[in-house]
Amino acid sequence: MTIGKISVSLEQPLLDFLVQYQESHQVRSKSEVVAQAIMLLRDQALAAQYAQALTEWQDNGEAEVWDVAVGDGLEVHDAAR
Repeated sequence: MTIGKISVSLEQPLLDFLVQYQESHQVRSKSEVVAQAIMLLRDQALAAQYAQALTEWQDNGEAEVWDVAVGDGLEVHDAAR
């Protein structure tokens, strides 16, 4: 894995939180805390993109087409048999 290096300037309250978080969660380094935060932001952005795609899929009628075809070839069986 290639590792890039950056310099980050934070206001003191954020830096204090970062250090406190690192210590209380036993994270190896401040860089790892920052990496975890960035991964959470990435996951949050991806979730928003999936939600938007789902909304578009439902709004343009594709969901209705899928609902018609989703059970094709499947039979409903009585669980008591």
